[in-house]
Amino acid sequence: MKLFSGNYKLYLIVPFILTLLFAFIVGVSPGVKQGIDLKGGTQIIIRSNVAVDSAELKLLLEEEFEFIDLTVNSISSPTSKGVNIQFAGENTLIKAKKELDLAKDLFDSNPSQSEIHALNSISLSSKFSEIKDEELKGKDLIEKADVVYSKAKDDFIEKIKSITAINFSLNSDFFFSTKEVPPVLGKTFWDNALFVSIIAFIGIIIVIFFFFREFVPSIAVIFAGFFDVLTALALMSLTGIALGLNSIPALLLLVGYSVDTDILLTTRLLKRKDKTPRERAIDSMKTGLTMTFTTIAAVCVMLIMSYFYQIEVMFNIAAVILFGLIGDLIVTWMMNAPILLWYVERKRKA
Repeated sequence: MKLFSGNYKLYLIVPFILTLLFAFIVGVSPGVKQGIDLKGGTQIIIRSNVAVDSAELKLLLEEEFEFIDLTVNSISSPTSKGVNIQFAGENTLIKAKKELDLAKDLFDSNPSQSEIHALNSISLSSKFSEIKDEELKGKDLIEKADVVYSKAKDDFIEKIKSITAINFSLNSDFFFSTKEVPPVLGKTFWDNALFVSIIAFIGIIIVIFFFFREFVPSIAVIFAGFFDVLTALALMSLTGIALGLNSIPALLLLVGYSVDTDILLTTRLLKRKDKTPRERAIDSMKTGLTMTFTTIAAVCVMLIMSYFYQIEVMFNIAAVILFGLIGDLIVTWMMNAPILLWYVERKRKA
């Protein structure tokens, strides 16, 4: 069977079904998971030459602390082993911080109540740190509560480090790093990223409509970009890659790449007159597939190298781009090409 011959509109069934499926995955189950960059939280990365059982470590940590949304993932590559620990917060520390904030807020208006909240904060923080008994009042008591809370946070992280090192016999030179994003800052990052993404998409829509000045081709190009992003988000959901500040630029890059391949196809079908529409579509397909598979090859190298050396940011970016490129192959040649062929042939008959 020749490409785009016969009832080529049947190709549209595949993108249509996948759009519904991917929309369900992204919007309903399992849904897109936000990273700590966007929702706030703490990430602890441990690297060593000893394997760490993520399930066992999670049980050990949950026995010791009251985590919110704790996830523990083992890491293993030819160059290193280790574990990623991520959580939204720890209940006792959250309560201690709330009591401390209340103590500071009420210091001027209600000093006696402020002292009660400061003592509550110190009592909660004492779960993680030994505290020297002192008879303090007023501002000195609040300052002590602040210091004790800061020390409790540090001791909490050190206890996680110690539990992991002792129970899995890690060498003393293992790598340990901590990244913390306050929820307020995470919300700011999310709002800014969402705003930039919306502006970028609107800008692309305006440029496409201005360039083609025809409704059907413009809508086809725009939907292709949307499908690429939807495919990437759905596969991110299924593989556990969180939406964060490193994946959002990769999604925007996919929109640009999709527009590039679809403009190539659309321009050749609408502007050139030297061959039949089907022949022009096949010529575009040869060029487009060469571009896409070359990009996929480069991304795969990036994916392999980042996995080998455990560069998480690069790995996530490469994975998101790869997911989107797979979507671009589907939507460009199974949706955009048939729609444009139908549109061009209809114009020729008119």
